[in-house]
Amino acid sequence: MFVLKKTTTSMPIHSPAFPDPFVPYESPDYVSLYAIVEIDEHEVKRILAPTEFDYVNNYAVISITDFSNCNKIPYMDCAIVIPVQFEGKYGGYYIYEYENNDAAIAAGRELWGYPKKYADITLNKNNGIYTGYAKKNDKVFLEIEGAKTSNNTTQLEEFTVTPHLNIRTILDPSGGKPIRQIIERDTSPDFVLKEEISLDIKLNIQSTQFEPLKRLNPKVLGGGVIKGDFYATEENGWGEIISES
Repeated sequence: MFVLKKTTTSMPIHSPAFPDPFVPYESPDYVSLYAIVEIDEHEVKRILAPTEFDYVNNYAVISITDFSNCNKIPYMDCAIVIPVQFEGKYGGYYIYEYENNDAAIAAGRELWGYPKKYADITLNKNNGIYTGYAKKNDKVFLEIEGAKTSNNTTQLEEFTVTPHLNIRTILDPSGGKPIRQIIERDTSPDFVLKEEISLDIKLNIQSTQFEPLKRLNPKVLGGGVIKGDFYATEENGWGEIISES
């Protein structure tokens, strides 16, 4: 249920786009199906060229995550995150992200700069096989399938995607220079891990009308499924502006 405050900053003020305050919130029994992949190095550098971030390597985490038990906004998430460095700090930069709830999209973009767009997203388990997909206009553009394996999840040195390092751009309404903010956010200290299972991963990725995802040309290195309780607490659920220009 949305909480309307007289001092709300979520637009429109008379009917806010997302609950205010948004933090704290929680999503018990969170499930995330993920693939660890190697992607095209030239494409990573092309993506990073207009940003303030430095290249680290050409690995990425591609995930489909079930936040449907979230107490503020039930939603599903699909994300592609790469490791980056900013002024000596390592973290994860969301290069593409999709969700199926307008309120969750608005909150993530307006508060912390996550590049969220809308997609239909599903994550299921049938006969021991996890299947997740994201689609637009009834066309699947990203699909992950995971079946049990005896192999261990791939571990890579210097491969971290927390804290999240996002770029929030605030446009000038008169067409002048926008404000660019680097926002750091890390909810991982509050996550309660219940289970992590290594899986044999199959991945299918296609470009959309506006995102050239296929240019990533991902090669699956490993992956699995994570189950736990997600918390965005007052201490760690908010973000911090660490640079502005």
